[in-house]
Amino acid sequence: MYVTAIHRVSDPAGFTKAEGEAVAGGLPDGFSLPIHAATHDHGVGVCIWEGPSVDAVRELVESVVGPFSQNEYFEMSVDGLS
Repeated sequence: MYVTAIHRVSDPAGFTKAEGEAVAGGLPDGFSLPIHAATHDHGVGVCIWEGPSVDAVRELVESVVGPFSQNEYFEMSVDGLS
C-alpha cells in the first residue's frame, strides 16, 4: 500500500541528518521510499512510502524523524509508480 507522510519540520538539520542516516542504513524489508521531497528551507516535507500499513509506516517514520517534525499519514491511491 502507498502511504503519504506530510512532515512539518521544526528542526530541519536534525530531520535531514536522521533521514539520511536511516536511508543509508537501509530500510526494513517490506518498506520502500520511492518519493521524498522538501521545500527549499526543509520546513515541509512530503514522502510517499510503500509499506504494509499506515500504522507500520507511522511507527517507522516516527522512530526516525518524530523528534524533529509533526507528521500526518494517509493511505493514498498513487498513479505513476509501479
